[in-house]
Amino acid sequence: MPRTHSGFFKMLSARTRVQILRLLLREEDLTVDDLATRLGLSLPTVSRHLQLLRMNDLVGFRQDAQTRYYHVNKEEIHRGVRDFLHDLGIPLV
Repeated sequence: MPRTHSGFFKMLSARTRVQILRLLLREEDLTVDDLATRLGLSLPTVSRHLQLLRMNDLVGFRQDAQTRYYHVNKEEIHRGVRDFLHDLGIPLV
């Protein structure tokens, strides 16, 4: 899916999505139930945020029977930040 800088940063503008990314970076392979419990949010709320993150390739999952275990797609986050800085003319050192 083609991504714009604004779309990339919009995904990171929601506090809940950033919290989900932080948890997944700390503890890879968490389920929706795990995330909802740790964040104190409902399953539908967490599911919706994960869906948006998945649609933008910022998280992925592995399926084990009927359970999905989510992880952060670090390469996509790096790419989004790198492309933004490149377009601004800021060299990465």
